[in-house]
Amino acid sequence: MIKKFNTTNAVLLGSFCIFVFFVGYLVFNQANSSDYSLNRNEVISFFTDKINEVSPEKAVLGGSWHVSRFRFVDDKNVYIEYEDGHIARAFLLSLEKKVGSTPDYKIIGFFEPGPLGYTVKAGEDTLKDKPQDIFEYNQTVGRWIKVN
Repeated sequence: MIKKFNTTNAVLLGSFCIFVFFVGYLVFNQANSSDYSLNRNEVISFFTDKINEVSPEKAVLGGSWHVSRFRFVDDKNVYIEYEDGHIARAFLLSLEKKVGSTPDYKIIGFFEPGPLGYTVKAGEDTLKDKPQDIFEYNQTVGRWIKVN
């Protein structure tokens, strides 16, 4: 038996098709977008929590690393300075956001303290002369703040 196709069914079917098309369009566009923006707070939170996993070196004397400063060159490049109470290190990361709030990163340069600041230990310092937004943790207010 064939049912009659009435106006209500046509409107429901048309609405459903438009909805499926719209959702598919949004998913397809987001999956193919290479310009995900990274929120600096997400970067700070991620690397503050994961510094012991990200660092190319282990902390000395069984200690753990703690981030002391973030120096953002732009939204896709950041220097991260960290220490364990005995030694200090830093690295330059190239950042990209693929999904969620977790950044994909590549270590461009790895640094240790030298007589005039940090010196390159591995990789390269491709952005050393660029202006930077510097963030440090402020104990009084309990959050990372821009200091320059």
